[in-house]
Amino acid sequence: MMLAAVVLLASAAQPAEPPAFKLVRSDEDYSYLQNVADRTGLDPLRYIPLGEDAYLTLGGEARLRVDSIDAPRFGLNGEKADTFALGRFLFSGDLHLGSAVRAYGELGLHRDFGKRDAPSPTDRDGLDTQVLFADVTPADGWRVRLGRQELQFNPTQRFIAVRESPNIRQSFDGVRVTRANGRLKLDAFYARPVVISPGAFDDAHSRSQRLYGLYASTRLSPRQTLDVYALGLERDDVRFGEVTGDERRVSLGARLAGTAAGAVDYEVEGVAQGGHFAGRRIRAFAASAGGGYTLDQRWAPRLGLRLDLGSGDKDPNDDKLGTFNPMFPKGAYFNETGLTSWANLAALRSSLGVAPRKDVSLEVSYTVRQRWTGADAIYLQPMTPLAPAGGDRSRGVGDAVQLDGVWQVNRNLKLQGQLVHQAAGPAVRALDGRPVNLAVLFAQVRF
Repeated sequence: MMLAAVVLLASAAQPAEPPAFKLVRSDEDYSYLQNVADRTGLDPLRYIPLGEDAYLTLGGEARLRVDSIDAPRFGLNGEKADTFALGRFLFSGDLHLGSAVRAYGELGLHRDFGKRDAPSPTDRDGLDTQVLFADVTPADGWRVRLGRQELQFNPTQRFIAVRESPNIRQSFDGVRVTRANGRLKLDAFYARPVVISPGAFDDAHSRSQRLYGLYASTRLSPRQTLDVYALGLERDDVRFGEVTGDERRVSLGARLAGTAAGAVDYEVEGVAQGGHFAGRRIRAFAASAGGGYTLDQRWAPRLGLRLDLGSGDKDPNDDKLGTFNPMFPKGAYFNETGLTSWANLAALRSSLGVAPRKDVSLEVSYTVRQRWTGADAIYLQPMTPLAPAGGDRSRGVGDAVQLDGVWQVNRNLKLQGQLVHQAAGPAVRALDGRPVNLAVLFAQVRF
């Protein structure tokens, strides 16, 4: 009933059409409502004047995710079919005190319903602080952000993501300094990931993990952007294969994205990793190259092709570690099964997408997946070995065919679904694994 009321109110005629919601809600700006005299619909929540140059914005989200899967983890270790639901509830407040000071907070409540197995770390959490930070703007183009925050540096979010698809999004405690000057944007940050505890107001940042770095993004032309970055990741007492130790990893990367002639889109990203783990040198990499061509036809068909690579460790007994660490990756970059990680990966994806209506999109895709090297394990998201690397050196993990659909019913309500059939390749069958079928449905209301 409450969700229906929100949708009906939001659909009312509004003299000032609000912008689309952003993935990171704290990036939204409703200051334009200061100059709108007749605020209708949910405008009174988006802009609550508190005096001269001060206002408060209230917002929130309710999302239901329903999963039905017949063989979690390829059916290994007795995993059985399961159908369950995940619920996410978020409520935010955004306080602006002039142009120099801002405070933003977001409370979250997350629940799982009817799940056969114990909830995963990203399924369940009591009422807790999802985001809570203060912004200070000491001069034009500068911003200092301190506190609990979400990190997103580019739309693809391959290696640093807000983790939108799982029930609980990824937050960090730390500081971020941003400098925006024309086409150039620079970010410097130091943060610790927030570790989820199932109780109320008990989430705390990790004491054994640290993420820091520099990220620069510039627009080379109206159709092309270039990002370059240097990231440091420190993790204490972690395990690769049979070895446990401290990981000190540095990632140097670049990303180029754009369009050509309006019909062609492309994106290329590469990362080289170095550092040390338990006395071994880290020498790893990842690369992605993809693009598409949109036909000037009814339903705007788009043909897409993408190659994703992530290195694996070719010799567990030498003095080098070759397994790529995707750090904090986008959970559903490949699909919603969680069966594919960037570590030890070679994947080729072809796709066909159509838009029957402006608010509806459909895509069918086929992905061929192998291990980069048969000497390393098969990894699940984010970087969990399916089983220890054994004697079988087969590389084929299995092909996947999937269908995705999105219906943006109105500004506030979005319905989304995915069907996946993941075959079991030779490397999975060697572990006595079997094919996986998954159906996922999302219903998301934002205000």
